[in-house]
Amino acid sequence: MRRKLIIATTAGVLGLSGLAVAVPALAAPGDSGGGSAVERITDALSGLVDDGSLTQDQADEVATTLSEAGVGRGGPHGGGPGLEAAATALGMTEDELRSALEPDGTTLADVAEDEGVPVDDLVAALVAAERERTAQAVEAGRLPQDEADERLADVEERVTERVNSDAPARGHGGHPGGRGPGN
Repeated sequence: MRRKLIIATTAGVLGLSGLAVAVPALAAPGDSGGGSAVERITDALSGLVDDGSLTQDQADEVATTLSEAGVGRGGPHGGGPGLEAAATALGMTEDELRSALEPDGTTLADVAEDEGVPVDDLVAALVAAERERTAQAVEAGRLPQDEADERLADVEERVTERVNSDAPARGHGGHPGGRGPGN
């Protein structure tokens, strides 16, 4: 619910002019000089942060949410650190994981079971990826430490929820489970 509210609010704030700024960042990764989808979206929203239309936290949240939804990554199952971490934990490539998640209703937990990987191991890998992604955002100055601490407070719960959800797999951090690897 909170994510939907943030997206709706941001969509209103962005309006047509903000959309014109953000759309290039949502192009294929090769079109914007590389970087993760979250980084490209965050960079695209930086002007709105600079002019006070959005706070940095709002921009980070929007970037993560859009990235997790697959926006800016060329597919409904996304990519990036979350998907990469999940694929690695499952002993698969990202493409193999995307294919395994194609059937409607398939969860990451289902794929883990099919691959003989304990769901707890998958959750642990995704939590570690989210913690690393968040630490990198703090180190790069894109996220204040207090906000990082808040995001990580319930990361395991969010990741577990995402792993068991049949919503399209997200990568953020790869954010499974919320603002982190997957959610």
